[in-house]
Amino acid sequence: MEKRRLRALFTDFKYYAMILLAVSVFLYIGVVLPNEGTSEWRDIILMVSTLIFLAASFTCFKVSLKYKKQYEKLEE
Repeated sequence: MEKRRLRALFTDFKYYAMILLAVSVFLYIGVVLPNEGTSEWRDIILMVSTLIFLAASFTCFKVSLKYKKQYEKLEE
């Protein structure tokens, strides 16, 4: 049971990280595309959101790696 739970956890966190990374790329594209007549605040908010999503993605990848190492240790 423990193996199955750890495997599910590291798989879930890996998927969360990929989704967060995809959202951050989408937000970054919104900053890069030229938009005439938009305010600077929009770009600032999009960049801050991009950084937050990237940090969350990195954290999820780290947690996933931690659970994967625990899973591999149980398999030995």
